[in-house]
Formats: sequence, C-alpha cells, structure tokens
Amino acid sequence: MPLVTLYIFVALGSLFIFIMAFSIGKYLVHAQKPKLFISSAWWGKWEKAVHSQDEEHWEKLLSRAGRPFGWGKPEWVFAQVISGSAVCVLTVMWVWVGRVDSFPVLSMCLAAAGSFLLPYFGLKMWAGRREEILSTDIARFINRYVTLLENQVPVYSAMVKAARPTRLLKEYIPTISEWNKDPVEALENFKRKLGVDDAVILVSGMRTIEQLSDAQLGLTMQRLEWAVDHRRMFRHRKKIKSLGIGYSVIVYPAFYIGLLVAMFPWYKLLTEILDKYLT
Repeated sequence: MPLVTLYIFVALGSLFIFIMAFSIGKYLVHAQKPKLFISSAWWGKWEKAVHSQDEEHWEKLLSRAGRPFGWGKPEWVFAQVISGSAVCVLTVMWVWVGRVDSFPVLSMCLAAAGSFLLPYFGLKMWAGRREEILSTDIARFINRYVTLLENQVPVYSAMVKAARPTRLLKEYIPTISEWNKDPVEALENFKRKLGVDDAVILVSGMRTIEQLSDAQLGLTMQRLEWAVDHRRMFRHRKKIKSLGIGYSVIVYPAFYIGLLVAMFPWYKLLTEILDKYLT
C-alpha cells in the first residue's frame, strides 16, 4: 500500500473521529438529558447494565472531576466503547483497502484496548488536576475567610469576598437566595458540588466557627488550615511514590534489555572461544 494513501486514510479517520466527538460533545452540552443519539428504551437498558457494578468508584471519580459535560457513568462508559470500536473499524478498513497480507490482530487489540481506556484515564487526570486546584483554592479561601470574620464581616459576605481570588472555588459559592433560604442546605450543596475530600473539612469547619467566640475562631481555623495542608502534602507524597513506581516499571526493563543486547556479542564470542579450546 503506498505511503501517501495510508496518510490519506489516517487523516480522514482522524477528521471523522474529531467531527464525531465535537458533534456529540456540542449536542450533550446543550441537551438537558444527553442520550448520545440512542433511543430511550435502549439507553435505559444500557444504564441498567452499567449501573449494576462498581458504582461507588465511578461516583467518587465523577464527583472529583466535577462531572464534565454533565455526564454520568453510562455516558463515559459509552464513550469508551465508541473510542475502542473506532480503532477497530479504522484498522479493518485499512486492512481491507490496503489488502494487507496478514491481519494485525495483536496490534489491533492493543490499540483498541488503549483507545478504550483513553477516556477513563483522561477523566482521571482531569479529576486529579481539579482536586489539586481546589485544594489550593480552599487553603487560600480559609486564610481570607478567617481574616474577614475577625473583622466582623457577615458570614455570607465573607464567604463571597474570600472566594474572589480563587480559580474554581468561586464558581461553586451558593447564591444569596440559596443562603437566605437555608444556610445548612446551601453548605451541603456547596460540599456536594465541590466533590473533593477537602470540601468536607472546609464545610465542617465553616459550620463549627459560626458557634465559636473570637478567641476560639483563630485556633479553629488554624487547625482547619493545617488539616488541608496536611492532605495536600499527603497527595504530593503519593504522587511522588507513584512516579517512582512508574520509573521502575519503565526504565529498569529497558535498561536490562539494553544490557542484554549489548552483552550478546560478547557472550557469543565467549561461547565460540570456549568451543574452540575446550572441544
């Protein structure tokens, strides 16, 4: 198969996948109940099948990621299936058009598996990045919030002003109508929308300080700030540890393979010398 033809098919396939992903994403962003162009009956069966297992892990991951596009577990698993199937279809088309002598079964399976896991790993990376940004925002928010409360600023005004310099936290602050209706429920919704563990610590501290005196306020917020910083340090240590494991998995096998390749000529020469003088 000519190289130019191969490049044309790869470019057309990439363009098709991009247009498909863009169209689906645009439709889902504007739709109130995204169903990915599938009938309600089939989508109900799909949701029932997907929701039957490993629900808690996905809920935690989606909460940490902030539910991008408003998708739940069924939509993301469906995106994984589409991504893996697209690679299989493109491979079959390439073999059929190019008239390849041997069908690349192993390569197709590996590529399809990697493409299937791509949306999941992308969601996981986005969740980690969002959690890191929110952790920094919460630490910054706590420092400003306690300063404003010590200056006798009302609770809701202090919350709004403390969140202004943050990157993501300010988008989840309850509205004034929600706060006036029920402050406790507003804080619960605030914690639920953030979806990270630091939000639990933050909301618990915000509930506690409303009942404290000025003398106890500073100490309580210092403990809250220490708890958030401690969790950030724990995540950094965990990330460094995982990087060390990844380094071992990637670098050490490559090093030993390179060492074996480099030693093979010497080993071959040694066996020839031994065969010559010992036989």
